[in-house]
Amino acid sequence: MNANEILCMIDESKIRELGALHQIDQVNTKITGEFILKVFVKGALEGYPMSLRSIEELCNNKQEISSLLKAKNSNKKSIDHSSVGKRLKKMNVDFFKAIYEDIVIKYNEKFVSENIKDKFHRFDSTIIKLSGKLLKDGLNLGGKEVNRHIKMSIGLKNSIPSSVRFCSEQKESSEDIALVNAINEAKVDHGEILLFDRGIAKCDSFRQFDKQEKYFITRVNVNRKYKPIKSNEIVKSADCQLDIRSDEIVQLYKKGGKLVKHNLRLIKAHNSASEELWFLTNVLYLSSEDVANSYKKRWDIEVLFKFLKQHLQFKKFINHTLNGMSIYIYCLLIAAILFTIYKITNKLKGYKIALLKFSLELHKSIIKDIVLFCGGNPDLVELKL
Repeated sequence: MNANEILCMIDESKIRELGALHQIDQVNTKITGEFILKVFVKGALEGYPMSLRSIEELCNNKQEISSLLKAKNSNKKSIDHSSVGKRLKKMNVDFFKAIYEDIVIKYNEKFVSENIKDKFHRFDSTIIKLSGKLLKDGLNLGGKEVNRHIKMSIGLKNSIPSSVRFCSEQKESSEDIALVNAINEAKVDHGEILLFDRGIAKCDSFRQFDKQEKYFITRVNVNRKYKPIKSNEIVKSADCQLDIRSDEIVQLYKKGGKLVKHNLRLIKAHNSASEELWFLTNVLYLSSEDVANSYKKRWDIEVLFKFLKQHLQFKKFINHTLNGMSIYIYCLLIAAILFTIYKITNKLKGYKIALLKFSLELHKSIIKDIVLFCGGNPDLVELKL
């Protein structure tokens, strides 16, 4: 699929349907939900600097963007940055969430077959920081009282950010609350294995996953207090990258020293640097080596965060409200999914060069449209560019 075909996956009829459902343009009919959606998604994928002032410049200098504004008089198809900022504060974020969820469904239906379906569901949280008093409704995660942060927990499945949950309560500064909430709200299929880091550490959380019949693999701090119940046989393969030292069924102690009579599996290993690693799981059908190797797949979500922040301007503050930032982030996640489709369908690897290819395709398509509009031959563009 080429870049234009992939952008068309943002279905116009779905935009109209969801726009009417969430009354996205009821208050302001000029700066539409479709305008905000497409400016953020295309801007991120084409590498435009993302700020309210840059959106103002883009809109006032690109007919392709200004045409998305609804104004009776064509001379009034321009905006100023403050109008966009005010609009983002009050726009219904549920519209953008619904578009995002629709793209996730389309991706899973069209690009994920049963034989390549990922059995691992990775979860982690990330934050975007803004110092000072500008952000009024974020979380305080340490430092000065006035310093606010936006925190979100993301689920990664089948190579895309398949779920996102914004943390709105101060207690969600704890991963034991934030990540557990994100997992409980996400669609987790039976038999999938949750991968998460040491942020979830409470015995009650592990017991809750067991009751919900959710498999998980995580790490725990070395020397965490536990009671051994029985030892499992260790089967090592010749190409094992970790030195598995023990595999036990254990019961953990709570922070206050109380034993929780709930059986879990603890695997101890050493890596090539002689660093000791402890893996905790309720998965019994995998070998100890497979459990340790499966945890490595959690790193995929760290790669996603790096891509979002370095290449899709995820760490920028486009607005100083949680509502405005939530809209922006949903749009960037949509862009990330569309880009993943481009990578898969064109069999590309990595991020930086693949994103450059995507952006060059979009620019070439725009040039073709201009040539066609001027009465020229767009096919000649391929020969010259």
